[in-house]
Amino acid sequence: MIKSMTAFAQEATNTKDQSLTLVVRTYNSRYLDINLRLAGPLSPLEDRVKRYIASRLSRGRVEVSIQFTGSGKNRNEILSINIPLARAYWDKLNELKASLGVPGPIDLNILLGLKDVLVYQESPSSEESLWQSIQRPLTQLMDGVDKMRSAEGRHLSRDLMSRIRTIEKAAAIISKKVPQVVRAYQLRLQKRVNELAGETKIDPQRLGQEVAILADRSDISEELVRLESHLKQLKALFRETQPVGRKLEFLLQEINREINTLGSKSMDGSISQQVVAVKAELEKMREQIQNIE
Repeated sequence: MIKSMTAFAQEATNTKDQSLTLVVRTYNSRYLDINLRLAGPLSPLEDRVKRYIASRLSRGRVEVSIQFTGSGKNRNEILSINIPLARAYWDKLNELKASLGVPGPIDLNILLGLKDVLVYQESPSSEESLWQSIQRPLTQLMDGVDKMRSAEGRHLSRDLMSRIRTIEKAAAIISKKVPQVVRAYQLRLQKRVNELAGETKIDPQRLGQEVAILADRSDISEELVRLESHLKQLKALFRETQPVGRKLEFLLQEINREINTLGSKSMDGSISQQVVAVKAELEKMREQIQNIE
């Protein structure tokens, strides 16, 4: 199935304790490029969110913004005291007090204010709780992206199939002309050789062989066969369930190569016109394919 790489989607959820706003925009890109902007409390989820998005998309630049506000009631927070460090600080403070002859007891607030005595942690379950809070809206968000990409993909498919049919018609016209074009080229070549030879005797059999060899070099039958094969493969990709953007690009390059060879070998004006028309369609297809996942 053909899918576009451009889309926009937005989701929002609000409860008594928290509010979530998710926005995603996707653009053309040769590879998958995910850029996240997560609200502070959600920063531990960055890798997890990226992995989920990568499981849903294969190509494109993806910009995701998730804004989060909440009371924090559901967060499992832990505040602990580093007892060994506090004891070490306490001993040093007493040592300093005795050394300086400072009277009175040591204020406990001084001890608590020293670095790393109070340690704030979030338990592992806190990250899981955050993930549970955004998992459903994130899934809905990516469903929205997929829906928009698929809709645009259907439009692109219709346009590309129309252009493929135009190329097939041009190829059919060229195929019908091949025998008469080759024969006409042989006759022109033989006439020209006779004119240049003048009264000089030329072995008719040898002349016929040389003319046939030169005419064969201008034969475009092989290019037409390969062109037909590439077009069939191109149409088959439209039935694939996996992303096919890169395969489409490759086949289009191959088709363009055959058309260029065909155009350089053919010496018929009507065939050259068809070649020009096909090249115009290929250029338009190339622009469209740049937007396919």
